[in-house]
Amino acid sequence: MSPSLLSVLIPLYGQREANNILRIIFPQLTSLSESDFKQVLLRLAASEPWQYVIGKEWFYDMELKVTKDTLIPRPETEELVSLVLKNHSKSPLRLLDIGTGSGCIPIALKKQSPLWQVLACDISEAALEIAKFNAVHHQVEIEFYIENILAPTQSLEPLDVIISNPPYIPLGEKTLMSNNVLDYEPHLALFVEDEDPLIFYRAIGNFAIYHLKPGGRLYFELNEFYAKPILELIESFHFKDVQLIEDFYGKLRILKAIK
Repeated sequence: MSPSLLSVLIPLYGQREANNILRIIFPQLTSLSESDFKQVLLRLAASEPWQYVIGKEWFYDMELKVTKDTLIPRPETEELVSLVLKNHSKSPLRLLDIGTGSGCIPIALKKQSPLWQVLACDISEAALEIAKFNAVHHQVEIEFYIENILAPTQSLEPLDVIISNPPYIPLGEKTLMSNNVLDYEPHLALFVEDEDPLIFYRAIGNFAIYHLKPGGRLYFELNEFYAKPILELIESFHFKDVQLIEDFYGKLRILKAIK
C-alpha cells in the first residue's frame, strides 16, 4: 500500500513532504478495501488535498474535521492563536472569530482558556456545520452564528477581542496558486476582487469600532503583500499600537491593534 501511495504523492509534494504525509495518512487507510483504496489514490493523483481525502487536519494539537466547505487550517494561523493566548490572561473575556471556517481558531482558544466566552461567525452554513461538529468533538461551548460581515445584522454585547483570518487573495493571483488549493478549497473563503483587496479588513475594522470595548484588541491574519496598506487602514480607524508581526517564515502575517 505505502509504495503505491508514495508513487502518487512524490510528484505532487516532493520526497520529503510525501514521506511526512504518508506517516500521517497511512494509519487512516489501513482498514480500507482495495476498491476504496484505489479511489483514494485517484483522488490524490488528481491533486485533491490529502486533508480532504481523509477528512481530517491537525491544528494546535487537535484533530479537526475538514471538508471542501472549509479551508484547511494552516500553521501560520496557529501563530495567530498563540499570540492571542500570550497577550491575554485566562480570566473571563468575550471574543469573536469572524469567518471561522472549520472553527479551528475559536476551538483552540476555548480549549486553552475555558473561562473565555467565545463566539464565531461565518457566511457559509455548511462551514458552520463543520465548525459545530468540531466544537462538540472537542467538548467546548462556542456560540456560532451565520453572518455576512460585509453587511452585518447581529447586535452583539461589547467584545474584548475580535480575531479574523478573512479572505485576502486577489482574484488576479489565481494563476500563481497550486491546483490542490485552486481546484478544491472554497473560493468564498479565499478570494477578493482585485479592485478592493482590503474589503474585509475595512468591514471588520469598522465593525470593531462599534463592537470592541475601549481597550479591546483586534487581530488579523494578513496577505503579506498588503500588510502596510492594512496597517494604514486600521490606523485610519484611530486604533492605537497597531503592529505588524512576522510569521516563522519572516513574512508580515499578523496585525494587532488596540481600540
